[in-house]
Amino acid sequence: MSKYRNAILTLLTEVQPQYISGQMIANQLDISRMTVKKVIDQLKTEGVSIDSVHNKGHRLNCYPAYWYLGVLEACLKKQQLVDTIQAFPSVTSTQDVAKKALVGHTETMLIVSDEQTGGKGRFKRPWQSTKGQGIWMTLVLRPDIPFSMLTTFNLFISLAICHTIQRYVKDKVQIKWPNDIYIGERKVCGFLTEMVANADSIEAVICGIGINVNQQEHDFDEDLIHTATSLRLHRETPVERYALLQDLVTEIEQRYHQFLSTPFHTIKQEYIDVSNIWNRRLRFTEGRKQFYGKVIEMDDDGFLHVVDETGNIHRLMSADIHF
Repeated sequence: MSKYRNAILTLLTEVQPQYISGQMIANQLDISRMTVKKVIDQLKTEGVSIDSVHNKGHRLNCYPAYWYLGVLEACLKKQQLVDTIQAFPSVTSTQDVAKKALVGHTETMLIVSDEQTGGKGRFKRPWQSTKGQGIWMTLVLRPDIPFSMLTTFNLFISLAICHTIQRYVKDKVQIKWPNDIYIGERKVCGFLTEMVANADSIEAVICGIGINVNQQEHDFDEDLIHTATSLRLHRETPVERYALLQDLVTEIEQRYHQFLSTPFHTIKQEYIDVSNIWNRRLRFTEGRKQFYGKVIEMDDDGFLHVVDETGNIHRLMSADIHF
Protein backbone atom coordinates (compact mmCIF):
# COMPACT_ATOMS: atom_id res chain seq x y z
CA MET A 1 0.00 0.00 0.00
CA SER A 2 2.85 2.37 0.80
CA LYS A 3 4.03 2.09 -2.80
CA TYR A 4 0.98 4.13 -3.85
CA ARG A 5 1.52 6.87 -1.29
CA ASN A 6 3.75 9.09 -3.41
CA ALA A 7 1.55 8.73 -6.49
CA ILE A 8 -1.56 9.68 -4.49
CA LEU A 9 0.20 12.66 -2.94
CA THR A 10 1.33 13.79 -6.38
CA LEU A 11 -2.26 13.75 -7.66
CA LEU A 12 -3.53 15.60 -4.58
CA THR A 13 -0.81 18.24 -4.94
CA GLU A 14 -1.35 18.74 -8.66
CA VAL A 15 -5.04 19.58 -8.21
CA GLN A 16 -4.61 21.63 -5.03
CA PRO A 17 -6.72 23.46 -3.81
CA GLN A 18 -9.39 21.48 -5.65
CA TYR A 19 -10.83 18.10 -4.64
CA ILE A 20 -10.15 14.92 -6.54
CA SER A 21 -12.43 11.94 -6.19
CA GLY A 22 -11.27 8.62 -4.82
CA GLN A 23 -12.56 6.97 -7.99
CA MET A 24 -10.49 9.26 -10.20
CA ILE A 25 -7.38 8.50 -8.15
CA ALA A 26 -8.16 4.78 -8.33
CA ASN A 27 -8.67 4.93 -12.10
CA GLN A 28 -5.44 6.81 -12.74
CA LEU A 29 -3.38 4.44 -10.61
CA ASP A 30 -5.31 1.28 -11.52
CA ILE A 31 -6.03 0.43 -7.90
CA SER A 32 -9.19 0.04 -5.82
CA ARG A 33 -10.98 2.87 -4.05
CA MET A 34 -10.44 0.97 -0.80
CA THR A 35 -6.69 1.11 -1.35
CA VAL A 36 -6.95 4.86 -1.97
CA LYS A 37 -8.89 5.31 1.26
CA LYS A 38 -6.42 3.26 3.28
CA VAL A 39 -3.45 5.24 1.97
CA ILE A 40 -5.15 8.58 2.64
CA ASP A 41 -6.17 7.48 6.14
CA GLN A 42 -2.55 6.53 6.82
CA LEU A 43 -1.33 9.91 5.58
CA LYS A 44 -3.78 11.62 7.92
CA THR A 45 -2.39 9.68 10.88
CA GLU A 46 1.07 10.95 9.88
CA GLY A 47 -0.17 14.51 10.18
CA VAL A 48 -0.80 15.32 6.51
CA SER A 49 -3.82 17.64 6.37
CA ILE A 50 -6.29 16.12 3.90
CA ASP A 51 -10.03 16.84 3.70
CA SER A 52 -12.24 13.96 2.64
CA VAL A 53 -15.80 14.94 1.75
CA HIS A 54 -18.53 12.63 0.50
CA ASN A 55 -19.37 13.21 -3.18
CA LYS A 56 -16.43 15.62 -3.54
CA GLY A 57 -13.36 13.52 -2.85
CA HIS A 58 -10.09 14.41 -1.19
CA ARG A 59 -8.16 17.67 -0.94
CA LEU A 60 -4.68 18.45 0.31
CA ASN A 61 -5.27 21.46 2.56
CA CYS A 62 -1.66 22.57 2.85
CA TYR A 63 1.82 21.27 2.27
CA PRO A 64 2.98 18.75 4.88
CA ALA A 65 5.37 19.71 7.66
CA TYR A 66 7.92 17.21 6.36
CA TRP A 67 9.22 16.16 2.97
CA TYR A 68 7.14 13.70 0.96
CA LEU A 69 8.47 12.60 -2.40
CA GLY A 70 5.04 12.70 -4.03
CA VAL A 71 4.53 16.33 -3.05
CA LEU A 72 8.06 17.27 -4.09
CA GLU A 73 7.66 15.69 -7.51
CA ALA A 74 4.44 17.62 -8.10
CA CYS A 75 5.93 20.91 -6.90
CA LEU A 76 9.08 20.48 -8.98
CA LYS A 77 7.57 18.85 -12.08
CA LYS A 78 8.47 21.82 -14.32
CA GLN A 79 12.15 21.83 -13.39
CA GLN A 80 14.71 20.37 -15.76
CA LEU A 81 17.71 20.71 -13.48
CA VAL A 82 17.76 17.14 -12.15
CA ASP A 83 16.62 13.73 -13.32
CA THR A 84 15.71 12.23 -9.96
CA ILE A 85 14.59 13.46 -6.54
CA GLN A 86 15.15 11.65 -3.26
CA ALA A 87 13.67 12.58 0.13
CA PHE A 88 14.58 11.27 3.58
CA PRO A 89 13.36 11.89 7.13
CA SER A 90 16.92 11.79 8.52
CA VAL A 91 20.43 11.19 7.17
CA THR A 92 23.95 11.78 8.40
CA SER A 93 24.25 14.35 5.61
CA THR A 94 22.79 14.75 2.16
CA GLN A 95 26.35 14.98 0.84
CA ASP A 96 27.03 11.48 2.14
CA VAL A 97 23.88 10.17 0.45
CA ALA A 98 24.84 11.87 -2.81
CA LYS A 99 28.32 10.39 -2.86
CA LYS A 100 26.97 6.88 -2.33
CA ALA A 101 24.28 7.43 -4.97
CA LEU A 102 26.93 8.32 -7.55
CA VAL A 103 28.25 4.79 -7.64
CA GLY A 104 27.03 3.14 -10.82
CA HIS A 105 24.77 6.04 -11.82
CA THR A 106 25.07 8.92 -14.25
CA GLU A 107 21.91 10.95 -13.65
CA THR A 108 21.59 14.34 -11.98
CA MET A 109 19.94 14.35 -8.56
CA LEU A 110 18.29 16.42 -5.87
CA ILE A 111 18.51 14.94 -2.38
CA VAL A 112 16.66 16.50 0.57
CA SER A 113 16.28 15.46 4.17
CA ASP A 114 14.23 16.79 7.07
CA GLU A 115 17.22 16.31 9.34
CA GLN A 116 20.97 15.83 9.18
CA THR A 117 22.69 14.24 12.14
CA GLY A 118 26.19 14.94 10.84
CA GLY A 119 25.88 17.89 8.49
CA LYS A 120 29.12 19.63 7.54
CA GLY A 121 29.90 22.99 5.99
CA ARG A 122 33.10 24.33 4.51
CA PHE A 123 36.34 23.36 6.23
CA LYS A 124 34.44 20.41 7.79
CA ARG A 125 32.66 22.63 10.29
CA PRO A 126 29.52 21.07 11.83
CA TRP A 127 26.23 22.37 10.43
CA GLN A 128 23.26 22.25 12.79
CA SER A 129 20.29 20.84 10.86
CA THR A 130 17.19 21.07 13.04
CA LYS A 131 14.50 18.57 12.03
CA GLY A 132 11.87 20.10 9.78
CA GLN A 133 13.16 23.65 10.25
CA GLY A 134 15.40 24.17 7.25
CA ILE A 135 16.32 23.13 3.76
CA TRP A 136 19.08 20.56 3.90
CA MET A 137 19.81 19.45 0.36
CA THR A 138 22.40 18.33 -2.14
CA LEU A 139 22.41 18.75 -5.89
CA VAL A 140 24.37 16.39 -8.09
CA LEU A 141 25.07 18.13 -11.40
CA ARG A 142 27.11 16.96 -14.35
CA PRO A 143 28.43 19.97 -16.27
CA ASP A 144 30.48 19.29 -19.39
CA ILE A 145 33.02 22.01 -18.69
CA PRO A 146 36.79 22.45 -18.34
CA PHE A 147 38.25 22.42 -14.83
CA SER A 148 39.03 26.14 -15.08
CA MET A 149 35.34 27.07 -15.19
CA LEU A 150 34.52 25.48 -11.86
CA THR A 151 36.06 28.36 -9.90
CA THR A 152 33.02 30.55 -10.62
CA PHE A 153 30.33 27.90 -10.08
CA ASN A 154 29.81 28.88 -6.43
CA LEU A 155 29.49 32.55 -7.37
CA PHE A 156 26.60 31.93 -9.75
CA ILE A 157 24.83 29.57 -7.35
CA SER A 158 25.26 31.92 -4.39
CA LEU A 159 23.47 34.62 -6.38
CA ALA A 160 20.58 32.21 -6.93
CA ILE A 161 20.33 31.49 -3.21
CA CYS A 162 20.73 35.14 -2.22
CA HIS A 163 17.96 36.35 -4.54
CA THR A 164 15.62 33.52 -3.51
CA ILE A 165 15.99 34.29 0.19
CA GLN A 166 15.53 38.01 -0.48
CA ARG A 167 11.99 37.30 -1.73
CA TYR A 168 11.06 36.04 1.72
CA VAL A 169 12.54 38.76 3.96
CA LYS A 170 12.65 42.54 3.93
CA ASP A 171 16.07 42.87 5.53
CA LYS A 172 18.98 42.97 3.13
CA VAL A 173 20.42 39.59 2.12
CA GLN A 174 24.12 39.56 1.21
CA ILE A 175 26.89 37.18 0.18
CA LYS A 176 30.12 36.72 2.06
CA TRP A 177 32.51 35.62 -0.68
CA PRO A 178 32.52 33.08 -2.03
CA ASN A 179 29.26 31.43 -0.96
CA ASP A 180 27.99 32.17 2.56
CA ILE A 181 24.65 33.97 2.69
CA TYR A 182 23.99 36.52 5.42
CA ILE A 183 21.10 38.58 6.71
CA GLY A 184 22.70 41.46 8.55
CA GLU A 185 25.71 40.18 10.44
CA ARG A 186 24.42 36.61 10.86
CA LYS A 187 24.71 33.63 8.58
CA VAL A 188 21.50 32.16 7.18
CA CYS A 189 22.89 29.76 4.58
CA GLY A 190 26.07 28.04 3.58
CA PHE A 191 26.95 25.61 0.90
CA LEU A 192 29.72 23.23 0.11
CA THR A 193 30.80 22.19 -3.38
CA GLU A 194 32.76 19.02 -4.00
CA MET A 195 33.95 17.63 -7.31
CA VAL A 196 34.26 14.11 -8.65
CA ALA A 197 36.65 13.98 -11.60
CA ASN A 198 39.03 11.82 -13.55
CA ALA A 199 42.18 12.89 -15.31
CA ASP A 200 40.26 14.11 -18.35
CA SER A 201 36.99 15.58 -17.15
CA ILE A 202 34.59 16.47 -14.37
CA GLU A 203 32.22 13.60 -13.66
CA ALA A 204 29.99 15.37 -11.14
CA VAL A 205 29.65 18.48 -9.03
CA ILE A 206 28.12 17.79 -5.62
CA CYS A 207 26.62 20.95 -4.18
CA GLY A 208 25.34 20.80 -0.60
CA ILE A 209 23.12 23.66 0.56
CA GLY A 210 21.88 24.35 4.07
CA ILE A 211 19.35 27.13 4.69
CA ASN A 212 18.04 28.03 8.14
CA VAL A 213 14.34 28.58 7.47
CA ASN A 214 11.95 28.45 10.43
CA GLN A 215 14.19 28.28 13.49
CA GLN A 216 13.53 30.56 16.40
CA GLU A 217 16.49 31.68 18.51
CA HIS A 218 15.96 28.89 21.05
CA ASP A 219 16.40 26.33 18.26
CA PHE A 220 20.06 27.26 17.81
CA ASP A 221 22.85 25.85 19.97
CA GLU A 222 24.26 28.35 22.43
CA ASP A 223 27.44 28.87 20.44
CA LEU A 224 25.41 29.86 17.33
CA ILE A 225 22.94 32.31 18.85
CA HIS A 226 25.05 35.35 18.00
CA THR A 227 26.29 34.19 14.60
CA ALA A 228 23.35 32.34 12.97
CA THR A 229 19.92 33.46 11.88
CA SER A 230 16.93 32.12 9.97
CA LEU A 231 14.37 33.48 7.55
CA ARG A 232 11.73 33.19 10.29
CA LEU A 233 13.61 35.61 12.51
CA HIS A 234 13.22 38.27 9.83
CA ARG A 235 9.52 37.92 9.05
CA GLU A 236 6.20 37.71 10.85
CA THR A 237 5.08 34.27 9.66
CA PRO A 238 6.71 30.88 9.10
CA VAL A 239 8.01 30.03 5.64
CA GLU A 240 6.42 27.25 3.59
CA ARG A 241 9.43 25.05 2.84
CA TYR A 242 7.97 23.42 -0.27
CA ALA A 243 7.35 26.85 -1.82
CA LEU A 244 10.83 28.01 -0.85
CA LEU A 245 12.43 24.91 -2.33
CA GLN A 246 10.42 25.34 -5.53
CA ASP A 247 11.60 28.96 -5.86
CA LEU A 248 15.16 27.97 -5.04
CA VAL A 249 15.36 25.18 -7.61
CA THR A 250 13.89 27.48 -10.27
CA GLU A 251 16.46 30.18 -9.50
CA ILE A 252 19.36 27.72 -9.37
CA GLU A 253 18.31 26.23 -12.70
CA GLN A 254 18.42 29.66 -14.31
CA ARG A 255 21.78 30.54 -12.78
CA TYR A 256 23.23 27.15 -13.65
CA HIS A 257 22.40 27.62 -17.33
CA GLN A 258 23.83 31.12 -17.08
CA PHE A 259 27.01 29.68 -15.56
CA LEU A 260 27.33 27.20 -18.44
CA SER A 261 26.86 29.83 -21.13
CA THR A 262 28.04 33.16 -19.74
CA PRO A 263 31.43 34.38 -18.44
CA PHE A 264 31.50 35.54 -14.83
CA HIS A 265 32.46 39.08 -15.77
CA THR A 266 28.95 39.63 -17.18
CA ILE A 267 27.44 39.23 -13.70
CA LYS A 268 30.42 40.45 -11.67
CA GLN A 269 28.86 43.81 -10.81
CA GLU A 270 25.66 42.10 -9.71
CA TYR A 271 27.69 39.91 -7.39
CA ILE A 272 29.67 42.86 -6.05
CA ASP A 273 26.47 44.76 -5.31
CA VAL A 274 25.17 42.07 -2.96
CA SER A 275 28.50 41.28 -1.29
CA ASN A 276 29.22 42.29 2.31
CA ILE A 277 33.03 42.19 2.21
CA TRP A 278 33.73 45.74 1.07
CA ASN A 279 35.19 48.63 3.10
CA ARG A 280 35.87 46.60 6.22
CA ARG A 281 38.83 45.03 7.97
CA LEU A 282 38.69 41.26 7.52
CA ARG A 283 40.66 38.27 8.72
CA PHE A 284 41.63 35.88 5.94
CA THR A 285 42.69 32.28 6.46
CA GLU A 286 44.17 30.48 3.48
CA GLY A 287 45.48 27.06 4.47
CA ARG A 288 47.84 27.69 7.38
CA LYS A 289 48.38 31.31 6.44
CA GLN A 290 46.35 33.99 8.22
CA PHE A 291 46.37 37.76 7.80
CA TYR A 292 44.21 40.86 8.14
CA GLY A 293 43.38 43.11 5.23
CA LYS A 294 40.81 44.75 2.98
CA VAL A 295 39.35 43.67 -0.33
CA ILE A 296 40.29 46.10 -3.05
CA GLU A 297 38.99 44.29 -6.15
CA MET A 298 37.24 41.26 -7.55
CA ASP A 299 38.60 40.25 -10.94
CA ASP A 300 36.78 38.77 -13.92
CA ASP A 301 37.59 35.24 -12.77
CA GLY A 302 35.95 35.78 -9.38
CA PHE A 303 39.24 35.98 -7.45
CA LEU A 304 39.61 38.51 -4.64
CA HIS A 305 42.48 40.98 -4.57
CA VAL A 306 43.28 41.82 -0.95
CA VAL A 307 45.78 44.24 0.51
CA ASP A 308 47.08 43.16 3.90
CA GLU A 309 48.18 45.45 6.71
CA THR A 310 51.77 45.43 5.51
CA GLY A 311 50.77 46.54 2.01
CA ASN A 312 51.18 43.18 0.26
CA ILE A 313 48.61 42.17 -2.36
CA HIS A 314 47.05 38.70 -2.27
CA ARG A 315 44.96 37.14 -5.05
CA LEU A 316 42.62 34.63 -3.42
CA MET A 317 40.68 31.85 -5.12
CA SER A 318 39.25 30.57 -1.84
CA ALA A 319 39.68 31.57 1.79
CA ASP A 320 37.94 31.57 5.12
CA ILE A 321 36.87 35.12 5.93
CA HIS A 322 35.96 36.49 9.36
CA PHE A 323 34.52 39.90 10.08
